[in-house]
Amino acid sequence: MISRCQENDNARYGHNKCFILRLPIELQTQIFTECASRPYGQLMDARAAPQVFLLVCKYWRDLAYATSSLWSSFELHFGTWPLNFEDPEGDAPILLRMKLWLRRSGNYPLTVKLQYKPSMSTSRDETSRFPTEALTLLMQHCKRWREIELSMPNPCLTPLIRAAHELDFPLLSSLILNPLPSTHSESLDFRDFSSNCGRLTHLHTNLEAGRMLTLDECGIILAQHPNLISCTLYAQCIFDGSSQAAGSADKFNLPALTEFHLMVHNNSGYTPDTSLSPEAALTTFLGRLELCVLNVLHIEWLLDGNRALWTTSHPSFVSFLETIEPTLEILSLGYLPLSDEQLIDCLRAVPYLTSLELLFSLGEEPEGPAITDKLFRALTLNTKSVKSDNLLPMLQSLTLQCQGDSCSEEETIRFLASRAEEELHALQVLKFHTQVPILRNDTLQSRWSESSIKLIEVCGND
Repeated sequence: MISRCQENDNARYGHNKCFILRLPIELQTQIFTECASRPYGQLMDARAAPQVFLLVCKYWRDLAYATSSLWSSFELHFGTWPLNFEDPEGDAPILLRMKLWLRRSGNYPLTVKLQYKPSMSTSRDETSRFPTEALTLLMQHCKRWREIELSMPNPCLTPLIRAAHELDFPLLSSLILNPLPSTHSESLDFRDFSSNCGRLTHLHTNLEAGRMLTLDECGIILAQHPNLISCTLYAQCIFDGSSQAAGSADKFNLPALTEFHLMVHNNSGYTPDTSLSPEAALTTFLGRLELCVLNVLHIEWLLDGNRALWTTSHPSFVSFLETIEPTLEILSLGYLPLSDEQLIDCLRAVPYLTSLELLFSLGEEPEGPAITDKLFRALTLNTKSVKSDNLLPMLQSLTLQCQGDSCSEEETIRFLASRAEEELHALQVLKFHTQVPILRNDTLQSRWSESSIKLIEVCGND
């Protein structure tokens, strides 16, 4: 039987022009799904799919209501909807719409992003109640969580903090936790529910504002989730390494991990029962990792560095880099207590890099800078040498942050010239962020304006 909507459409357009109504229902549903807003549906935008489907005709509306997947993906940004600025209860319609979408999504796996960043003038007592209520509502459907991102102050995470160990997340594959700093006494402890996330492939936790993990606890989490593809961890630089503290495995085998970001921080006043220095703790932890397909590595050292202690651990760090050398293409090192020679050692261990980021202090470094003319000389290609003798011959993007007074314009230009002449793997982007300018403006404008290399120099604290 042809619906009245179809009859009206046929009368208006002619049967041959109403193509979508002639397709099998499975294809119609697939078309709706492909047209839906990605990666997240917009709950409050009636002009975006899937809500716009409801306005076309009864047939489209019925089909949209019957397609659970259309309503299973959405994002909420509390405190930014226009009504919020006029009324403290302005976010109430968002919560009502969320309940509606959850009901329409049936049993389909959920992809949800909850975000709430109060203004600087908002006190703890004035924090909106709606993010907490939204999280509580979402937790009722935790067995359907597939891809979840939570970015809000710790007080808003209270329901999850208190019930995490009791929840089960059998379908969860992607989890992003980004609690914002607050004075709240309770903080999220990822250990409470990490063991209940059996299918995690993407894990990104910024727990700097919560209870920060130790490297031992990071090891336990990695051992629990061997199918991880990408992972971001913030951790205290504490590693005992015993089987009891770091799990039963001597190695953390991560055969699918292609992207790993690790930020290590101060030990927050905690004194571990271990003789390992932070430098040794980091390199010992890294040495436990088995990463056979790692493509992206980002390590950031947010502690006071001790180059003498690092020198003892440096061979272990280079050995770790050598184990991931066959597949590593993108490397970012931030604030590690390296000397210029040690930095070059690290780069020699990973010859296939296409993108490199080196971040060091913009101020004066008491133990000497890591980015100097010695680095530029090492990176300058020698066309007369065998290609394998050159350092990072495939480099296409280079980002450097340092004070800049140990880098001369002469060596920098020589490096640029050698890289511009390379035909197959020419450098495409060079970005400086320095306190002291390295290149004069006339040099930038005259020589490199027409070069194939995009040159960006930022000076000061811009």
